[in-house]
Amino acid sequence: MSGRLLAPEPAGPLVRRERPTLSVVIPYYRRADVIAEAVRSALHQTLPPYEVVICDDGSPDDLDGALGPMRDRVTVVRRRNGGAAAALNTAASVATGEFVVQLDSDDVFLPRRLEAISDAVVVRPDLDVVATDALIEEDGEVLWRFRDAVPFAVDDQRRAVLRHCFFAWPAMRRSRLLAVGGFDERYRATSDWAGFIRLVLDGALVGMVDEPLYRWRLGAGSISADGAYNAEEEIRLLRQVGDDYALDPVERRTIDEAVDGMRRRATLLRAKEAVADGGDARRRSLAVAFGPGFSPRTRAKAAVAVAAPGLARRTLAGRFAAGTAQRRFGIGLEAS
Repeated sequence: MSGRLLAPEPAGPLVRRERPTLSVVIPYYRRADVIAEAVRSALHQTLPPYEVVICDDGSPDDLDGALGPMRDRVTVVRRRNGGAAAALNTAASVATGEFVVQLDSDDVFLPRRLEAISDAVVVRPDLDVVATDALIEEDGEVLWRFRDAVPFAVDDQRRAVLRHCFFAWPAMRRSRLLAVGGFDERYRATSDWAGFIRLVLDGALVGMVDEPLYRWRLGAGSISADGAYNAEEEIRLLRQVGDDYALDPVERRTIDEAVDGMRRRATLLRAKEAVADGGDARRRSLAVAFGPGFSPRTRAKAAVAVAAPGLARRTLAGRFAAGTAQRRFGIGLEAS
């Protein structure tokens, strides 16, 4: 394994095991323009997948035609439209590999990804979830590595997963994923994180190969593009987790702190959106200028937007439109 494996210390001695079977699962809806590249990246791995399962989530376009000659090399299951979480759960239930490996239909694997995941499971058979680092791209430009946006948590993974989604697009032991109920179909943008919370709170151990072997390609049509909506849904998710699980006082405080940060992020993003599109900029900016938790610099910028929204709009133009990944993670938002 070329990338360093980050993982909690094992509870006891470990014995190397045989390679696991890895099923790649892809949720599909209206991605005929990019699905072939995603599937090709899964099939052309240095360690081929056990199978590739695509769930067509009631898409009206021609998936079979978009796959072309690769159609005979994948399993396609179809269902009525229910969202990405429902499609992933359907694909996972149909798959037969020991692990299912998540791939979004507009993203791609780098060639060594499955081999790196398999190597990690061989040396750490106690891990139920194995991710790799990823490249975050927008319009073909690499913006960050995923771990630079969200550091991987080696220790205290229960608290870490309540603060943020510290891994993504992993391989998951299929039996364990199904046992916790899979991905949460109540959420649109945060169903992945909700599923990972279920796994970690159920005791699953997570490891990450510290090598960027996944390309997350952001775009205007991506669910991840609306950072303010995501932050608001994240708040609903964490509040629901607090209701559903027996958490200790420290974990509940972690949720409260995370929710406070998300609320500030949503407020700031809604204000920036209002300035950029000529919406209710003054009211939104006042919420930042006089709201709790914002830096003096951010308050000053919000005050400018209150007094002169046109000037603020010209300053923000272009920079805001290019910042999808920044909006998704809240990185440097107060400095922008």
